[in-house]
Parts: sequence; structure tokens; C-alpha cells
Amino acid sequence: MKWLLLPFALIYRCVAVVRNWLFDCGVLKSKAYGVPVIVVGNITVGGTGKTPHVEYLVKLLSRKRRVAVVSRGYGRSTSGFVAVSPESDAKSVGDEPLQIKRKFTDVCVAVDEVRTHAIDRLLAERAADTFILDDAFQHRHVKAGLNIALVDYNRPIFSDLMLPAGRLREPRSGINRANIVLVTKCPDQLTDDEQRNFTAKLRLVEETPVFFTRFGYGQLVPLVGTSQTPQLEGATVIVATGIARPERLCAHLTDSGAKVISLNFPDHHFFTFADIDKIVSLYQSVKQEHKIVVMTEKDIMRLTPDLVDRFGGIQVYYQPIQVEFIGGQERFDDIVMRFCGNVG
Repeated sequence: MKWLLLPFALIYRCVAVVRNWLFDCGVLKSKAYGVPVIVVGNITVGGTGKTPHVEYLVKLLSRKRRVAVVSRGYGRSTSGFVAVSPESDAKSVGDEPLQIKRKFTDVCVAVDEVRTHAIDRLLAERAADTFILDDAFQHRHVKAGLNIALVDYNRPIFSDLMLPAGRLREPRSGINRANIVLVTKCPDQLTDDEQRNFTAKLRLVEETPVFFTRFGYGQLVPLVGTSQTPQLEGATVIVATGIARPERLCAHLTDSGAKVISLNFPDHHFFTFADIDKIVSLYQSVKQEHKIVVMTEKDIMRLTPDLVDRFGGIQVYYQPIQVEFIGGQERFDDIVMRFCGNVG
């Protein structure tokens, strides 16, 4: 089927190439700022783990900088500039910005489809001196000082095709705009040879630093029901998620000794009463006493209080994740901190 889409992929490629060329030669303008601006993004559609990596940067930088995270707020019902507060709802600001704000309440988080407008406003308000732009690798109207591109280890760009035949937003060569490449969602064990081989296949034209990361899974956090940490060994776990790729979470829970039943919804899905009823019905159909429901941290951002109440008395948890470097963490931190120290 994808081969039938190749003519359309060629058209998409031509549009992307021309657009990048117009930016490269200055026909389309990029605005530079005298403060540190870091872009975190990718050249594919679908989840590469941007939000946990943005959170890693926020945690790293907010020790010494006044950080602002700017996102377009994917899937939100609003438009223009909106400052995110912990009391915001995901439909108004997007689930990922809300997750970041609730986790880092002292950090400025804003959504605006025009990133330059958001930066200009926050600078005028003196709200921040360092900016992290989430999912803005193709948003070249801002001239970032540090571009960080993410590549999914399991769905590498060198084995992909342009949209709509594949997942590439632009040609693979676009990765060369990155100052740092992060290869994400790696297996727990990755040898130096495997890292070198993967890096070679990226065909980077410069000596761009490449780092490999994986997700670490913390203890499950109760959403409703008991506050005790559940025992996964021998349990039946219903994984109800609205994320791009829940396979890694399912594999983690399986490796922890659980029997996993996966119930997948579309990425960024806003849950309804019918969805919650479907989850509860599946939970009740499991003929085992030791059973729980697990969702992701991003999923619970899209649950309103009345939806949470709909779960009733069943045991529902969410799974926090954090970024773990497979070597090179100190070097990565040093590059980022030195960049911020040299700007502004």
C-alpha cells in the first residue's frame, strides 16, 4: 500500500526541500534572540519521547536559569497565546504542556502556534531568560541557538520514507540541522559497537554529538483507589493508553511479571464516559482478584474529575517515566549548560 503513496511522498519531499532552501537563503526569515533558545524536536511524526526529554532539560536548567517552555499545544481547542497553569485543562492547552506545568509549577509554560510571538511576549514580561521550544524542529521562524533532534531507535529515520508513505516530515538530511542528536527509546543493554553502527547510519555530515537514552520507569502512582504500590508479579494489568506507541510500557510491565491486556486509543485521545465504561467493563471481566488498570502520565492529563469519578472503586494507576542516558550524560549536560552560559 505504501508504494502507491510514493508519488505523493515525492511531492511532499519537494515542498519540504523548497521550504528549507527558502529559510537557508533568507527568503523566509528566522528571528534570532539574545537569550538561549533550545529546540527539541524530530523529523518524523509520532512519538519519539520529546516530553520526557523536555522535562529533563527543564530540571537541568531551572537550577540556574529562569526557564520557559513554549509549545504549540497539539490538539488544543484554543488558539493564540495561552499561559498554562496547573489548573488548566488539556483541551485548552494540550496534554503535554499541562503535564510539564503540573510537574514544574515554578516554570513558565505557554502555548502559541506562533513561537516568536510567545517568546516576544514572555521576554517583554521578563518571565524567562531561557526558552525551550517543544516540537519545533521544523518551526524555523525562530533561529534557535541549540537544536536537539530526537530519533527513535526502534523506528530509525534511515529506514523510513517521506509522508504519507512513511513517517518523515522532511528528508533524512534534515537531521544535519541538529547540534545534538538524541537516539531515544533504546533497549536497556546497548553495546558501544551498536551505538557506533547506528550513528554511522545517520550519515551526519559534521561531528555532531550523538547520545543514546532509554526510559526508566518509576513506581506506579495511584489515580484512584488504594495508595499502596501494587505488586505486579502475577497480576493482570489492563494498559489503557492514548499514546503513539504503548509497546514499551507493555513490555516493561510484562518483564515485571504481569499479564498485560492492552487497550489502545489514538494518540492524544480525549477520553469520554464511554471510554471509561469500556475500561471498567474490561477490568470487571477479568476473573482474577489481583488486577489493576495502568495509564500513562500524559493520559491522566486528559481525564477530567468527572471521568476519574467514573472509574468507581477499581484500582487505577499511572506510570511515571524519566530519561536515562546510556553513557555520556555528563557531556550532554555540559554542552547544554555551556551553551546557556555563553548566550544572554
